[in-house]
Amino acid sequence: MKVIDSYLDGGKEIRWKSLGSRRIKDRVAFALSYVVLGIMVIVLLSIFIYVLDSGASHIALKMLITTGNTATGGVLNAIVGTWELVGMGLLFSLPPSILGALYVVNSRSNGTVSMVARLFTDILTSVPSIVIGFFAFIVLVQRLNMGYSLVAGGLALAIMMLPYLMRIIEISFRNIPKEQIENAYALGADDIRVASRIYLPQAKVGMLSGTLLAVSIAAGETAQLLYSAGWNNGFASGFLHSGVGYLTYVVWNGINYPTTYSHYLAYVSAMILILSVTGLIAVSKYIGRRK
Repeated sequence: MKVIDSYLDGGKEIRWKSLGSRRIKDRVAFALSYVVLGIMVIVLLSIFIYVLDSGASHIALKMLITTGNTATGGVLNAIVGTWELVGMGLLFSLPPSILGALYVVNSRSNGTVSMVARLFTDILTSVPSIVIGFFAFIVLVQRLNMGYSLVAGGLALAIMMLPYLMRIIEISFRNIPKEQIENAYALGADDIRVASRIYLPQAKVGMLSGTLLAVSIAAGETAQLLYSAGWNNGFASGFLHSGVGYLTYVVWNGINYPTTYSHYLAYVSAMILILSVTGLIAVSKYIGRRK
């Protein structure tokens, strides 16, 4: 029911519109948001329950302590190789991300540099992973003659991790009070001292949280590694010209094998991945809340 009251206040007439229609709109909006949230929770729980139940019901000690192919072996080489690749990707992406973020927040032409940096990160985050893998295969594996290797796979992951890390680290740097930085420069500190004494110590919590998030994303990648890391039934024998095993390959290839055991390996690998990624995201959120 519309209730419209009017009265004069200081010579101005103020009209109150109906509150009923606004309340109805608010309730509809809240109801839709709860419906969307409920659907997301149901989908997420369904994935968790199916993957964890399938993996836990078929896991065996042999799968975790042996190596081999996806038809008869275990996933120890894939577990080790996954974190070797992620570590290599972090090694290649974290230093340039820190340097790039420092340059952006400390640049005199801050507006232009920030705009270009954001455009670069937005474009790079939107590049499909299969395109990054194709680029890694053509440039790293073939033209630079790295072969399927730990370095080629790490560089492919680094290309994907770089924009995420740079954006998160830049945000962490920008949260530092400008007065501290201005005072440091006023006292005669150079860029290196400001970076090592102010930026890095005060932004370390945000940097760590963002790094864990980027690592969790990289651990679940497949397309880049198919074209750059290949596969290895054992452990990598070197940094170059030696394929690497990784869990996402076991999930992708194992489920396509016609044997029951390969399907079990895929379930177990998926369970390990989802537990690892969930754990990393939980730790990153905990660190962010502590900050």
